[in-house]
Amino acid sequence: MHASSERLKESIHQAKNVRIYKNKDTPYDFKLYPFGERGTFIAPELIHEITDNLAVSITEQFPAYDYIVSPEPGGHTWGILAAYKLMKPLNILRLSTELYENYEVCIKRETAYNENYIYFDGFKAGDRVLLLDDVISSGATIRAIAQQLKEMGVHLVGVQAILAKGEHYKALEADYEIPVRFLSKV
Repeated sequence: MHASSERLKESIHQAKNVRIYKNKDTPYDFKLYPFGERGTFIAPELIHEITDNLAVSITEQFPAYDYIVSPEPGGHTWGILAAYKLMKPLNILRLSTELYENYEVCIKRETAYNENYIYFDGFKAGDRVLLLDDVISSGATIRAIAQQLKEMGVHLVGVQAILAKGEHYKALEADYEIPVRFLSKV
C-alpha cells in the first residue's frame, strides 16, 4: 500500500457480507465495500485517501498511457477521480442500456453474480490505455475488456485496482503480459 491507507484498510475490514443471486439458483456471497460497485455511502476522507493513492500508484507504475479506461458500475467513479487528479482523459465503458444500442462494439460480461453488456466507444487502434477498476475478484470483467481491446488494436498497458481479492490478478498478469497493481489485497 501507499502512504496512508488506514481508512481503506478499515473500510475493507468493516464491509458487510450480503448474499445476492445471479438467478434463483445461484447465490453469491458479496462484500459491500463502500468504494465498490454496490457501495453507497463513502466518507470524504476515504474518497480523498483512495484518490490520492490511486494517483501515486498510477504515476509510479504506469508512466506511458494515453488515457484511463474504467467500466461501470464500480470502476468509473474512481476512473473519473483519478483522471481528474492526473489530468488524463477518461473513457468510460458503459453498461447495457437503450442509449447505447447503436454502438458497434459491445461485449457480454459474465461474473459469478451478474451478467450484462459493456459498450465500447471512442477507441482507435494504437491507443495505449490503462484500465482502472474498483475490485478484482475472479478477473472476469478485466478479461472480457482486455480481449475486446486487443481485438480492436488497443494496447492495454496495465490494470490498476483499489482491491484485489485472492490471487486471480496473477493469472491476468501472466495471460495478458501486463502489470496488475492494487492498493490493497484480501
